Amino acid sequence: MYPLAIDIGTTNIKLQIFEKDNIIEQLSLPVETYTGRGNKVYQSPVHIYRQIVRGIRSLTQEGYKIDSLVLTTAMHGIMPIVEGKDEEMYIWLDAQSKPFIDEVKSEKDYLNYYRKTGTPIHEMSPFAKIGHFQKEKWFKDVTRWVGMKDYLMEQLTGEFVVDYSIASATGLFNIHEKKWDKEILEKVGINESLLATLVDTNYSAPLLEQVADEMFLTPNIPVYIGASDGCLASYASYVANGTLNTITIGTSGAVRKLSKTIELDETGQTFCYYLNDTYWVVGGATNNGGQIMTWAEEVFFSGQSIFQNLSESLSQAPIGSDGLLFFPYLAGERAPIWQATPQGQYTGLSLEHTKYHLVRSLVEGILYNLRYISELVELEPREITINGGFFSNELLAMMAADIFGQNVVQSVYNEPNFGAVSLIHPVKTYLLSDHRRTFYTEGNYQLYTKSYEKFKKELETNIIKK
Repeated sequence: MYPLAIDIGTTNIKLQIFEKDNIIEQLSLPVETYTGRGNKVYQSPVHIYRQIVRGIRSLTQEGYKIDSLVLTTAMHGIMPIVEGKDEEMYIWLDAQSKPFIDEVKSEKDYLNYYRKTGTPIHEMSPFAKIGHFQKEKWFKDVTRWVGMKDYLMEQLTGEFVVDYSIASATGLFNIHEKKWDKEILEKVGINESLLATLVDTNYSAPLLEQVADEMFLTPNIPVYIGASDGCLASYASYVANGTLNTITIGTSGAVRKLSKTIELDETGQTFCYYLNDTYWVVGGATNNGGQIMTWAEEVFFSGQSIFQNLSESLSQAPIGSDGLLFFPYLAGERAPIWQATPQGQYTGLSLEHTKYHLVRSLVEGILYNLRYISELVELEPREITINGGFFSNELLAMMAADIFGQNVVQSVYNEPNFGAVSLIHPVKTYLLSDHRRTFYTEGNYQLYTKSYEKFKKELETNIIKK
């Protein structure tokens, strides 16, 4: 008998079957993202659910006796249900709510929302999205506000519930009291009856019989609600390697650490999200990770893989890119500038710089930005676990070690699904046998630090304070 973990991310759905600590079968399915006018970005929860059904059917037909389902989803998605329609779920990239956030930030003590919730004040959050939609004629007709986790739990079990972890990233959940915050709900014009019932991250409900039949599963097996993908990636790293620090770069990116206490930043730049009754996840997220590499492929390499050209680019330009700096805010930014309007830029560009300088500086800029966030988060002075597609390239893992001045650890276990399974079936000892450690070079760290300090000064002087 095996648990099946289901991770619904921004670009992919990952289904993995575990036998104890080992992944014995897996499948990845794409997720479509759609855009519209006015910074509208959304996904179809119906399509995502159908993808999950197809994926599970293909796995169960292989003969695996799945005994439970465990869920993990991305944060910040929200969908209004009007006249029963469940077609558009606005994801973290949706920035329609900028006018509402501008209004909130004009309030004298607007950081009180952050102090209550641990969610930074930004267009990404359901707090912002729901508040923005108050001006729409259809707002009064909304019967429920639904996130991806609560949507899936209802489809699979018939229960409209959401876990504390996902809730704590909505900007509507009081992390100190572990309940929806009445004052904040009044601010955005809704009441608790329109939201899912809150449960802890170890909660489970039985799989509906008709759903089990469709997926070739045993009826009534438990469906564990799990937590958010970011929190579970951090937990997976800790369980696998004993490492409290995690850096993730996929489409976007984040710096996180596990903490046994709530930790808030006095300026509201970092997040603090619930994991379980022992740990909180403190960190900062960036919009600009792997999607910047995708942009660079088109601009510099005519659509060819940037990773295939990376070795040449890094070898043809020195550390620090001869003074060229890249600020990777092409998709707007969360930490550290918390602005929805894109403002990526190169500074210090001269005739002496080549394409190779531009590419090296671009990669350095992505990692410098995360180093800046790591200083806000105050990472533990130990190793850093790294995960996400960005770090599948060994050169980038080496750069990360040198830029942060800390050894980095990679492992097949450093992913949300392993964290989700470990949440319900705790691992007794660290799984140190399956990892790759990359050591930093002190000389390179010193060179990168000189360049990073220039990046930091420009960031604080001319970008954050704009």
